[in-house]
This record gives sequence, structure tokens and C-alpha cells, in this order.
Amino acid sequence: MQPDTLTGRRRDYWLAQCAGWGTLAALGVYSSWGKGFTVYVLWFSVAKIFCALTGLALSHGWRSWLRRQGWLARQRSAPLARIAAALALLGVVQTGSVLLAEVLFRHGAILKDNDELFSTLAILAILWFGVFALWTLLYTVALSRRRATQLEIEKLQLEIHVKDAELRSLQAQLNPHFFFNSMNSIRALMFQDVPAAARAMSQLSGMMRHNLQAGTADTVRLDEELTALQAYLAMEKLRFEDRLQLAQDVAPGLEGVMLPPMLLQTLVENAIKHGVERSIAPCQVRIAAHREAGSGAVLLRVANQGRLAADSTSTRLGLANAAKRLVLLFGAGAGCLLAEEDGWVVATVTLPKESACAH
Repeated sequence: MQPDTLTGRRRDYWLAQCAGWGTLAALGVYSSWGKGFTVYVLWFSVAKIFCALTGLALSHGWRSWLRRQGWLARQRSAPLARIAAALALLGVVQTGSVLLAEVLFRHGAILKDNDELFSTLAILAILWFGVFALWTLLYTVALSRRRATQLEIEKLQLEIHVKDAELRSLQAQLNPHFFFNSMNSIRALMFQDVPAAARAMSQLSGMMRHNLQAGTADTVRLDEELTALQAYLAMEKLRFEDRLQLAQDVAPGLEGVMLPPMLLQTLVENAIKHGVERSIAPCQVRIAAHREAGSGAVLLRVANQGRLAADSTSTRLGLANAAKRLVLLFGAGAGCLLAEEDGWVVATVTLPKESACAH
């Protein structure tokens, strides 16, 4: 339990205690002061306040006893007979405090000329039994609501931990996938141009450094992702030269949009692998980002010339991971779709408006 939460609960408990018993004392004082100010009324009011204070002390002790005995613990049924007996005892003790107040402040007025003293005391004991029973009921309800809230918090925390673990697992799958593809690109480049391969290795080193840093965060800014993407594209450009034709169109004002690390890089990598790599002629890869006018969602699109191969042996692990990461981070409104449109293979990422606010 957090210290702030414990302090807040204690504060709320004492506020409720003072409010309840203070109201009871105020009602007693108000009923006596309607007759005008006299010494009798003054001492009567003092007696009412004294009884409220003893009631507060008894209820606090009763709460401590309930917690110590665990009678209201959720894992066990409440012993109603014992609770009823304890409430009866509290009623008798509080009735005794009424008699003490009469002796201390009113010279035992209730004991004088009272032919029905026993019945009066019995009625008082029953009334105080009812007061403490009501107090116990309210405390039980408050305790149940607090436990329900705590269970809901624990459930949400568990869901967050599960999502975080799944997200880390997806990122762990993604990094080796990207690394092996990059190493294959460098290996192919080594047979063509050793200096270019060395530059590509430097690019890869810089990208891996960025990815290691970004891997500790759930989201990164779009401009940071684009900067890392340029390093990757520069390396791929060394390999494919004029076969890789790039076009980028990012609408102004979207630089601070938050998205999962390496999301765009994964989509571009997929476009190059299944578009440029399979094409003999120059192949275009387009990267675009804009905000929808109606919904306010941000759409990220990575397109490459080509067609979706029905018999492709690719597992599309990157795209599957991207879709899962988006849902885990931003909810069901986010997603990643792959479709073929008029000779283009287009991957579209949707970031909901409330999740795509600039930072």
C-alpha cells in the first residue's frame, strides 16, 4: 500500500467519524437550546458532547477490534452472532457513558424521580445498539467499496503488466528480424563495393544505437523515427542504387505524433524486401503522413510498386507485430492494414486522434 493512499484513507476515515458523531452531538445540542439559554441547557449540551466523544472512542476501538479479528475479511464469512453480541455490549457501555455524563454534568438528573429508570436505560441501550449497528453497516459498505476499487486497480495494473510484457516480447522479436535483414543487405553489398559496405556498417551501428535507446520507451516522436529511417534508407540506397526510388510527404505539424519505435522502419523494410528487391526495374517507395479531416486520426502510409504475392513465403512477422503493438498501445482504434491498390502495395497505419496528439 502506498503511503499517500494510506494517509488519504486515514484522513477520510477521521473526517467521516467527526462528521457522523459531530452531527449526532449537534442534534442533541440543538434540541436543548430550543428552550433558551440556561445553565441547565448548557450542562445538558456538555453532556451530549461528552456522549458523542465517548461514542467516537468506542466506534474507533470497535473498528480496531474488527480489523484485528478479521470479522469483515472478504475471505471469510462474518460471525453475525459475535458481531451482534459485541454491538449489544457497545450499547450497554455507551449507556453507561450517558449515566456518567448525567452524574458529572447534571448531578445525576436522570436518576432522580425516575420511576421507570430500568426501562429508560433499556431503551437507551437499544438505541445505542442501533447507532453502533448503523455505524458498522456503513463501515462495512465503505470497506466493500474500497476493496472493490482496489480489486479494479489491481486488475488494471495486471492488464498493464501483461500488455507491457507482450509489448517487450514483440519488440524482442522485431529487433533480430531487422538486424538479420540489415546484415544480409551488407553481405550482398560487400561483393560489390567494400567501401560502401563499410559505410553501411557505420549506418547500421548508428541505427542499432538508436534502436537500443528507443527500445526502452513504448513510443517515440515521428520526427525521431524519420531521422532513424533516413539512416536505414541511406544504407539500402547503397545496395540498390537507382532501383530504389524514394518519395516522402509528411504534413506539417505531425512531427510530434507518438508512435511505436521502429514502426515506420518495419513497414519500409517490408516494402523494400517485397518490392524493390524483387524488381529489376526502378521501384518507387512512398512514405506519407497526414491527418484525416473528419476523424482527426493520423494515417501513416508506406507504399511500394508491385503486387501482393499470394504464394509468398514471407511470414510478415514485422506487419503482424506492428498491428499488435498498435492495439496494445493505443487500443482497438489503432491498426495496420496491408492492401493492393492499382499496382501499389500499401501499408496503412491508423493512429486514433486521442492517441496521436503531438508531444
